[in-house]
Amino acid sequence: MSLRKEKCTKKINDNNLDGVLFATGANFQYVTECYDYFWQRASMHNIAGRHSAKLLPETLAYLNKNGDLTIVTIPQYKNMFPNCKVVVSYMDQFEDTLSQVIDGTQIGIGSDCSEYLKETLKEVNPDIVTTDAEYLFCDLMAIKDEKEIAIMRRLAKFTDDAIMHVVTNLKEGMTQFEVEQMIMDYGLEHNIQDFSFSPTAGFKTRGTFTKEENFIFPRTSKLVEGTAIAFDVGYMDQGYCSDWGRTVYFGTAPEYVKNGYKALHAAQQYMVSKIVPYQTKASDLYKLVLEEVTRQGYDDVLRWKVEEMLGHQIGIDCHNYPMLNKQFDDILKPGMIFCSEPKMMFEGECFMRIEDMILVTETGAEFLTNFPRDLFEIHND
Repeated sequence: MSLRKEKCTKKINDNNLDGVLFATGANFQYVTECYDYFWQRASMHNIAGRHSAKLLPETLAYLNKNGDLTIVTIPQYKNMFPNCKVVVSYMDQFEDTLSQVIDGTQIGIGSDCSEYLKETLKEVNPDIVTTDAEYLFCDLMAIKDEKEIAIMRRLAKFTDDAIMHVVTNLKEGMTQFEVEQMIMDYGLEHNIQDFSFSPTAGFKTRGTFTKEENFIFPRTSKLVEGTAIAFDVGYMDQGYCSDWGRTVYFGTAPEYVKNGYKALHAAQQYMVSKIVPYQTKASDLYKLVLEEVTRQGYDDVLRWKVEEMLGHQIGIDCHNYPMLNKQFDDILKPGMIFCSEPKMMFEGECFMRIEDMILVTETGAEFLTNFPRDLFEIHND
């Protein structure tokens, strides 16, 4: 039995469950340790409420309190789960098949296809009681092992390289849609499986928008001198996500804006330098960013000061717990990977954001994303 499965089994027993049943989703991938099986993510799952990627599952994973894992799947996917016990069934026969797999009455289920799971389990055995287990393994999933870290390190570098390709090829007159299409094409050309979420290359041109239009980004907007582009991009590959952000300025930026970008990066680096594993809390990070931004004289344009919202953990899903805001006092531990995304708003000028993937180590923290911090103004011929 793998170390991960041992830990998951202990969680099941500690919560007095006979087992957990998951449809395709983050929990499914985590308990099966199968990275090649593709499933469609809902990137805002942990932010805007729960989302189910599908109504009906074509694959289910059942892990019981003894650590026995069984995958029930349709014939087309039977070879996608190496080293796992696989039971092949047609979808319309899942109910009967599960009757030979489920071996208890206290069953935890996830959010994906939850109504289907509840109804099907009741048909399997009317005495079955289902329990919400969507976040049962949250603390385990927050700590990445060496394989997970290697995948995410590679994906972070790929995202750096992708946006460098895009930035290098920006041309006056391009539309926002064309820039976002370039981001997708780069992923397709390199056989990346999917986006972590719908990417944004938000155009804001100096003096052309009101306060009410700060966060409206029409796809038809054209790139001209004085346009700031706020990138928010993430790719998904081998079962894990990246999430990345920068703002670049097409042309020559006002000194106040240019220095604001420097201040935002300085604050990000200061925050990372102050992380002490087993001591720093998720809720501390925004305060550290604000401290340096204030020292640089830009606290008036820093966003989310009331909520102290800075970002999120990342892994199998793009947005994982714990979130980085004042409501989460979780202690940062080695193996955690989080995204810090401080933002500034310069009214009538630009929406400014940076976002980095950051790994907590035994001695502190390190950036996994390393896009040049001094690249802001773009002067492509």
